[in-house]
Amino acid sequence: MDEQGKIYWHGAHHEALQLELHEYIDALKFENEHELNKEALRMDTLIIKKIKDVQIKKNIGKIFRNHNIVEYKSETDSFSFWDYQKVLGYAFIYSSFEKIPMSDITISISLTIYPRELIKLLKNERRLEVEDLDNGIYYISGDIVPIQILESKQLSPDSNLFLRNLRSNLSAEDMLKTLQSYKERKPLDDKNVFLDRLVKANPKAFKEAMNMTEGVMKIFLEGAEEYPKAFKEAMNVTEGVMKISLEGAEEYGWLNDRDIEIAKRFAKKSLIRGRPIEEVAEDTGLPLETVRSLQYS
Repeated sequence: MDEQGKIYWHGAHHEALQLELHEYIDALKFENEHELNKEALRMDTLIIKKIKDVQIKKNIGKIFRNHNIVEYKSETDSFSFWDYQKVLGYAFIYSSFEKIPMSDITISISLTIYPRELIKLLKNERRLEVEDLDNGIYYISGDIVPIQILESKQLSPDSNLFLRNLRSNLSAEDMLKTLQSYKERKPLDDKNVFLDRLVKANPKAFKEAMNMTEGVMKIFLEGAEEYPKAFKEAMNVTEGVMKISLEGAEEYGWLNDRDIEIAKRFAKKSLIRGRPIEEVAEDTGLPLETVRSLQYS
């Protein structure tokens, strides 16, 4: 009993069940307050409409209602029936805790490996309809909430470039297009988690993209002029691969003369603004001696 006189019956109820079923005590296992998960249950992404009557025309968002749960599986992870059940559980728990009607919730499952066995089971045993909308989007209807599967490698490179290219086997062309499209949407003052993972997973493609066009280097160097801290983070996401230095350029041929001149111009402007030589050298990747010489040029 607590200070307000409330009696907590849960423990007594657990024992009462054992007393009721005492004849089968050797055949049954009773677990009090069984944890559903060793870690806190967390949805990968929850997308909530801030404007409830807005219509999402983007292909992956047409299914959206006001509360949208997104489950993500990386390129090496499969998605089983039990994973499917778990995500359904998220919807029920979210509905219960937040007092959200199930009719206002959708589920999106974003993955790389097509869940062939799951689809077969949903069709044959659960008698659900699975509609292939082409370009890697599948609608599952007949379950408690609307559900879609997004098969990333089949998504349109024109409509869903970022989800499609969230993998480790990108070509140089894929990498180049992704970097350029990223810069069109987000400034380098944001945390570049997407870029970090993309380059770490595709160092060879990134190196080849750097050689294909001076525009890739320019994207980062121009961003560095305005956002030096973010530039530094973006340019050093992969040690030995994305370390843009004069020595690395000479050894691997990553930078042409024009790229080096862009880096020097940025360094010189930074020195004029009073930034320390060591910081400028670190941000640009230029040797300390080179930056020092720019101070007097």
